[in-house]
Amino acid sequence: MAERKARPQVAKPSARRRLIELGKDLLIVALSCSALFLVTRTSLFEGLTWMAPPAATAPPQTAQPQAAVEPCLLAVRTDRGLYGAAYDAGVSRDFQRLSPLLGEGLSTAGAPTELSRRRWEALLEKPGLYCAFRGELPLSLLSAWLGSGGFPEEAAAEELLLARDGDGVWLCWRTQTGFRGALTQVAWTGHLESALEEFNPNGAAFAYALAENDDAYDTLDPYVLVLANQPERALCRVTRPDLVSDQAALETVLAALDFQNSSSAYQTPDGWLSISEGTDRLRVSRTGDVVYHAREESRYALPTDQPTAAQAAEVAWQLLDRVTAPWRGEGSLVLTGCEKAGESWTVTFQYRFAGTPLLVGEEGWGGQFSVQNGQLTDFTLRLRACAATGETSVLPPERLSAAALNSLDGAGDRLTLCYTDAGGEVLTAGWVV
Repeated sequence: MAERKARPQVAKPSARRRLIELGKDLLIVALSCSALFLVTRTSLFEGLTWMAPPAATAPPQTAQPQAAVEPCLLAVRTDRGLYGAAYDAGVSRDFQRLSPLLGEGLSTAGAPTELSRRRWEALLEKPGLYCAFRGELPLSLLSAWLGSGGFPEEAAAEELLLARDGDGVWLCWRTQTGFRGALTQVAWTGHLESALEEFNPNGAAFAYALAENDDAYDTLDPYVLVLANQPERALCRVTRPDLVSDQAALETVLAALDFQNSSSAYQTPDGWLSISEGTDRLRVSRTGDVVYHAREESRYALPTDQPTAAQAAEVAWQLLDRVTAPWRGEGSLVLTGCEKAGESWTVTFQYRFAGTPLLVGEEGWGGQFSVQNGQLTDFTLRLRACAATGETSVLPPERLSAAALNSLDGAGDRLTLCYTDAGGEVLTAGWVV
């Protein structure tokens, strides 16, 4: 029998060597996990989304209707002087702080009485809050949206004043024919007084006060607010979605409007896209315009057949906010009118960029709605995305613009700072009547 070969002797690894090898293994595992994590964070992993379940998306949140109420001018008078803000983001910031007080004044106002112009201007000189909106708004609507409702009459106004006179706080407003006011239950000491004392005078003045020493200001509406500093505004870039050629943009709008599909769409000779669904007709354009008409029963119904101004405006605002949210960019939309004719309401909204009105088209509004018989029967929306270009322009002061206004025989008109969208890409703010 042949001899069996002896097995070679294999040295057993030492304890130190085993620890080193184990450390290498752990390091390899850690590096592999790290590499996998980095891959999932890069665009290389974007094509592998089938590996993970889709992320849950929260339903779009509709802004509260109070967000649609914002003046273009605001003034606060204290014993120290007058603070003013006009056509900029400061107006929105200040109004958010003071609007609950205005809502309280609207909700607790007593029976209104006629005021003379002298009485109105005397109250403007008292400690209080003044604001001017773009367009006349029903005071019952403002009372419902800013306070708890209960305004005593169906009045509409563009200018409101909450001021202390004697031992009481008065709510006053300017109508097309004169001035009216009512005593409120707003407390002055420790309430309205403390809120107003946070504002320091900044040299603002009303045109009627400046006209006492400078005839140029006689040209202006007496209650235009003139600021001490020469205004400067950002240039605004406007884009408009092509709802005819951009299928993704169209589907986004249809989803917001509760239209199910665009299979029935056809292009009309004027270049618009027309979509019919049931008895509803929708038309969209290449420049972001959306027009809706209900031939019979509308899909947008109100809880009542005889809605109040607040109810009519709220259903319009909810739809407007939902549809325009993906497109507004740095812009916003504010309520500029809610008028009743017979049993129908016409509700209008206007764009605003950095606190300055943005007028779209000849009418100026960005959205208009008709509410009839408890249904939203017609509307036109103009989708616009606003963004700052990073550049600014310096505007001529109100005094120079007032002189130009006088040469145009426009004495007594309200001078307004705004952007005008006539189809261009970059808009510059300017004074208009």
